[in-house]
Amino acid sequence: MTDAIERELAASPPSRLGRLTHEQQDDLAQSIRDAKRRQAAALAAAGEQALELIPRLLRRPVRRLFR
Repeated sequence: MTDAIERELAASPPSRLGRLTHEQQDDLAQSIRDAKRRQAAALAAAGEQALELIPRLLRRPVRRLFR
């Protein structure tokens, strides 16, 4: 089992992943990294979109609260 999958999951991966070839494990680790990046980007976009609902004068102070 590559350490890359364990690092990406931040936990011990299921033992069945040990059946994958080294190449498959690397592909899985890369897919997890890519999914995390997409999720982070979507979350950031949703946060910015939510700020649009707050009156303009309050956006900067509210933005500071969440950073």
